[in-house]
Amino acid sequence: MFKLISNENMKIYRRMRTWILVVLMLIAIILVAVVLRTHQHADPNWKQTLTTQTSQLQQSLQKKNSHLPASTVAQLKQEIQVNQYDIAHNIDPNHTTGWKFASTAENLSALLVAFIVVIAGDVVASEFSSGTIKMLLTQTATRTKILTAKYLAAMLFGLFMTAVMFVGSLLIGWIFFGASGATQPQVYVDANSHLQHMGTAAYLLMQYGFLLIQVVIIITIAFMISAIFRSSTLAIMISILAFLVGSTLVSALSSYAWVKYILFSYTNLTQFVVGGPQIHGLTLGFAITMLVLYFIVMNFLSWLVFVKRDVSYS
Repeated sequence: MFKLISNENMKIYRRMRTWILVVLMLIAIILVAVVLRTHQHADPNWKQTLTTQTSQLQQSLQKKNSHLPASTVAQLKQEIQVNQYDIAHNIDPNHTTGWKFASTAENLSALLVAFIVVIAGDVVASEFSSGTIKMLLTQTATRTKILTAKYLAAMLFGLFMTAVMFVGSLLIGWIFFGASGATQPQVYVDANSHLQHMGTAAYLLMQYGFLLIQVVIIITIAFMISAIFRSSTLAIMISILAFLVGSTLVSALSSYAWVKYILFSYTNLTQFVVGGPQIHGLTLGFAITMLVLYFIVMNFLSWLVFVKRDVSYS
């Protein structure tokens, strides 16, 4: 099995495309740092500015003719709470440190997922499109072992790219904004609408822990589509589209009870810690259970199709 995984890794990392994706990720992080650094100016009156902003938010909530959605009202209340905490504890929210930048750079997760999908969606389908699947299956290894090796190689690449974004954003943040700020409080409102705070370093690790779960799920989706349809382009397009549109679709349908059974309702587990779930009544236990079920079903479908498929005409 180790030899099979090593061979799959060689196929991934010896291609120029893989390293182009790594470079593009680092360039994107640098561009974000440059923009933030260029537009970051010390504001001696930041408390007054934040007080004015908070007052405007409160006025928006108090308007009698306002018909704001419940989600918007909750978001405004959270912003007010955070602003009031920052003012009371002398925390300038516009001051960027190296650690805070790394936390902000996590917003590039959509780009990260897109790059990972390019590889995960191609790892099986490329064998069919290039015609190498027949030679691959003549080896002594079973189809199950071959598929498992490809899946693990895709997962390792996902872990590698996530590490590149984490380490890259941290190092670039330190270069542009300094290495301080690891223990600076990161203020947020939890799922129960209570104000909480933790050190920026701990908050960053929490973000990436949840991001890894998203990465695992999106790789599994791309891998399944790649195994079923034998088309790299189709697997990549459908996976990226599902990731980008999924959360928006769930948000639009959040008033319906059945929407909690849609996978993208809980791929982002951060919502159970920060802000609260966008679907009323959704719990962390239910979300984890559904994620495990989806994970098992998608992997089973990938295995079933790959093992049973007749490749004599591929």
